[in-house]
Parts: sequence; structure tokens; C-alpha cells
Amino acid sequence: RTSSAPYLIALDERGHQLDSKKLAEMIDKHRTLGTRQITFVIGGHGGLSEAVRQRADFVLALSKMTLTHELARVLLVEQIYRAFTIIHGLPYQK
Repeated sequence: RTSSAPYLIALDERGHQLDSKKLAEMIDKHRTLGTRQITFVIGGHGGLSEAVRQRADFVLALSKMTLTHELARVLLVEQIYRAFTIIHGLPYQK
């Protein structure tokens, strides 16, 4: 990955499961390091190709269960919002 390339997080049920606080720590670490962009990739009905999984800097599982890509988007947006409330010490995450 070049310094200008986005940090790529692929969502896949075989990935690493993080709690909300750990996701917030990961996002905050990349903000501190000056990562310009974090890109989340959600597969369609057929999931992600192995090439995308291999290209990813991190593979994240929202759940061990298979989710529709529409539901995964909603869960991901909520978790990103929650991560920023944790980072900024706002009460939403409690």
C-alpha cells in the first residue's frame, strides 16, 4: 500500500470481529497516523472475491452470520458513527 492509497477494510464473515471500542481505536490510530482515507468494501450477493480479500489491509466481520449487503451497510454506518462518538467522548456509545 502506498501512502496515498486508502486503507482498505473488507467486510467478510470470515474476518476479525472487533467490539465498538476496538473499531474506534483502529479508526483513531489511522487518523493519528495521517491516513487520508479508509475505504470499507462490502460484497454483493456473491460476497467478495478472494482478490479483494487479499488486497485488503484488514478483513472485518460485522458478524459470523451471513448478512445482506443492505443490512451490512446499515450496521457499518452505525458502527462508524459509534466509533466517532467514542473517539470524541460523546455519550452515544454508552
